[in-house]
Formats: sequence, structure tokens, C-alpha cells
Amino acid sequence: MSATDSWKLLVFRDGKRALEGPGLLCALLRQIENVLSLSDFDSQFARDELIDALLRAGELECALADREGCEPQSLAIAEATDALARALVALRGPNFTHGTLGLLSKLRVPERLTLSPPEGFCYYALHPLDYVDLLNESAITAGVAAVIGIRSIGATLSSVVRAWFEVKGRVAERITVRPTGHPFDRKLSFTAEQRQWIAGNVERSARFFVVDEGPGLSGSSFLAVAEALVETGIPHDRIVLVPSSQPNLGVLLASDAQTRWRRFPTLPLKPTRYVPEDAAQFVGGGEWRRRVFKGMDNDESEWPAVWSWTERQKYLSADGGRIFRFDGHGHYGKTVRQRSEILAAAGWGPATSSAGNGFSVSPWLDQTRAPKPDRNTVIQLARYCAFRAQHFGCDMSSNLELEQMARINLDRALGVSSSLTLPIERPVVSDARMMPHEWIRNADGRLLKVDAASHGDDHFYPGPTDIAWDLAGAIVEWKLDDEASGILIAEYERSSGDAVKLRLSAYLVAYCVFRLAFTLSAAQPAESAAERARFQSDAGSYREQLTSISGRSAAA
Repeated sequence: MSATDSWKLLVFRDGKRALEGPGLLCALLRQIENVLSLSDFDSQFARDELIDALLRAGELECALADREGCEPQSLAIAEATDALARALVALRGPNFTHGTLGLLSKLRVPERLTLSPPEGFCYYALHPLDYVDLLNESAITAGVAAVIGIRSIGATLSSVVRAWFEVKGRVAERITVRPTGHPFDRKLSFTAEQRQWIAGNVERSARFFVVDEGPGLSGSSFLAVAEALVETGIPHDRIVLVPSSQPNLGVLLASDAQTRWRRFPTLPLKPTRYVPEDAAQFVGGGEWRRRVFKGMDNDESEWPAVWSWTERQKYLSADGGRIFRFDGHGHYGKTVRQRSEILAAAGWGPATSSAGNGFSVSPWLDQTRAPKPDRNTVIQLARYCAFRAQHFGCDMSSNLELEQMARINLDRALGVSSSLTLPIERPVVSDARMMPHEWIRNADGRLLKVDAASHGDDHFYPGPTDIAWDLAGAIVEWKLDDEASGILIAEYERSSGDAVKLRLSAYLVAYCVFRLAFTLSAAQPAESAAERARFQSDAGSYREQLTSISGRSAAA
């Protein structure tokens, strides 16, 4: 498979969720009330709570903007988003009256709305105030600013950029848009109302700012918006692209991306400074391996492969005794920490608490790595899966997205035309990281799981699915033979009361297919030959296991 073709494999899931619209509105109003009860907005806690409210407002505004016929409701929520953004930029309480909140509470919103997670806020330590820092450090010459946010996360980010201009005493307005089409070739057509808004800002000699995270793999969303503005007659130099990272134009997958992008001024963010105060040593991007495997004569051949840019930010404290990990801003991080707390209370993981700015803190567990899978280890793996099945259940009735992933990757990676049915009996937020290096054995022989709270609901597959995914992961990653697999299944069924065996074979195939696609995709942009070799070795292992699993299934 060529480097270009590796991007045709499915590893990133859609992540969209259908939620109750009135429930989203009530949650936003409750969080605004929480914020209004606070006073010291220089404190980390108050700022985190304000960001939580801002994210809730931005995602509800976005969901309504994406829903046909809900423009009035979206505009009403946008006013709340803007008020919260101004409060954050000025580090003061938001300007809401009880009358304003009363009007918001009476909004009629659809019973069901579709939300997409704001990936930067959830996974990549993107802080809303990063844009404030960027603008403070930039020589911006714009008396009037016309800000265009690219939905989803651009709804929130555009409100922050607009707020910065307003706090500085400049005129600013914003709208949001959603380009459509193939991910590598997005297009945008402005509505009549948006064209009128653009024309009004042109008359005021506004400068246009296109705001989003990314630019992702292709850069086509930024280019779609910027070039649509050019088509309205706006010169290239009046359009500023504001991405969350410095784009590597040479690898963007949109057609002629480098030439097209360079026509526009760009203001990329710098790495965030909003990390815990005692975060002294960066150990993200795979750097944690130097400490975890330090007892192996620094033999990097023993290191697990890491797709560095997809890793959460991690830091060690100055004394090396604590690890800080980005778990998400607002309610996203709170949800992850709740899972960590449940695991810790049951003895399956380290104690975890909030460290501010979306980070969590846990003790660094510098203990013995888990051994090869003896009977006791396998039994504990089974009981861990049973624990997750009991405590991390979720509502879902379909695995269609996961089944599609398996079908397409089988075809594109192996040339095999086959469909899988993945039954759902015990839907859970899975662990999704059952590899041996993710486990530690403490002094009394108990296995502890690290990094166990977020991967089952991040932007990679599988997303919430059946617990059979984690059992399949244990079998594949620990390379359990038939006897050990039988012990795992029997102990899980005994502990959980769930007869998983009949549905497990399909999950074994799906798991291997996903991990094969992941390793092939990660090998292409690997930063070193050694990292690429690790991924290629893993890909070979998943191919072998997939062949073995398919052979056993056929024999059965």
C-alpha cells in the first residue's frame, strides 16, 4: 500500500452524537448559573467553570446552526456564547441578567440535536485563551474585524476572536459556516444573508479572519472558506487564516494546497502555555517511553510504537512523582475524570483529580510492568473487562459505523471483500488500550490499568461499543493462545454473567482490522525510521493474527 493510499483507511470515527435538545439547553443554563455564583475570575476553578459554560454554548449554537429552520434559536444562543467569550477574555463575570436567562430558558429547541465533539478542546489541549495570546502578540491592523468560524469548534473560537477585538475597543462581528463535500476537497457557497453580511463588512473596510482548529490532513475547509470570500471580490491580503497549528503545507492533501494556502496571510497558534504550574517535563508524544522502559538498557527496540501528534499532552512534575495528562476542557474532561475515579475506587487505577486547564493529575506509578500472561494475569484481565461492563455501560443499539470500518479496511488493506456483523449485548465505553505496556503490577500482584478512561470515546475507533472489543483486544495484544483465551472468556462470563463467546470471533476480526489500519496510517507520517519500523512490525503482527483468527473461524 502506498503512502497516499494509507490515508484511505478508516481510523478516525465520526464521533457525532444525537442528544436531547432541551437537555442541552438546560445543562447550559445550569452551568451559566454556576458561573454567575462565582466571583474570583482570576482563580483557576472559576476560569475552568467559565470555559465549561462557553463550550456548552458554542456546541449548542453549532448544533442549532446545522439544523434547518433553527436559525433564530442559533442566533439567540450565539449571544450567550459571545457574552461568555467576552467574560473569559476580560477575566470577569459574564453579563447576564435573570431576564436574559429567562428568555433563553423559553427557547423552543428540537427534541434531538446532533453534536460533533470539539476535538481540540477534547483531545489536543487547545485552550480558548490561546487565541487571545496570539492576537495580543500579533501586529493586527484591523479597525473592523469580520470573523468567520468554521463549524464545529469554530463557533466557539470565532466568539473568542470577536471578543478580543471588542475588549480592545474595535468593531467586530462574526458568523459561522460549514463547508461540505469530500474531506480533501471541501466547498462553500454563502447564503444570501451571509453575502449581505460580507458586503456590509466590505463597505466598512473590514479585515476577514477565518478561524478553526487544524488545518487537519487536507486544509480544504480553510481553503474553501477563504476562496469563497475571494469569489465575492475580497482581496487575498484582506483574508487572514487563523489555524490552531502551523500548517506543514507540503503534506496537506487538498489539491495544490501549498500554492493556494500561501496566497493568504496566516496567524497560527503557538503551543499552549495553559498547563499545570508544576508541569516540568514534557512526556507526551511518546517521550514517556524513556522513563517507562529505562530499565531495559535504553533498548528502544522494546518501545511500543506511538503516533506522536495524536497523543494527549502529558507532563511530569518537577519531582517526578506526578503525571499531568490533558483529559479535556469543561464537561468533556469532567466525564473522563469520573471514569478514572470509579476505576481508582475499585483498585483498578491510580487516584486522579483535576489540575486545571483541562488537565488531570495522578501519581506516577513507577512499579513493575505487567509480566507475560500467566493464569493470574489472564484472570485479572477478564475481571477488569467484567468491571467495565458493569460500570461503564452506555446507550447504543447499532454498530453500523464500526462494521463499515471493518468492511472498508478489509477491502482497502487486504483486498478482502467481506462484511461483519458485530452484535451488541453489553454496550460500554471501552478501554480500547489493552496492550501489555498499559498495565502495571503492584507489590501485592494486583494489575493496575493506566490511561484507561478516555480512549474508548475519543476520535479513533471503536467509540462506544460492546465489551467484546476489549476482550478481543486482550487476546490480540497479549497474544493469548487458545488455552489462555479460554480462561479469559470463562472468567469473564463467570464474573459478568454475559455469554460473550458466540459474538467474540467477529470482534477479533474487527479489532485486528482496525489496528492494522491504524498502524499502516501511522507509519506513513512517522517522524523517524525507527518509529516507522515499529509500526510496520506491528502491522505484520496484526496481519498474522488476522490470518490465524480467520483460519480458526473457518475451521469452526
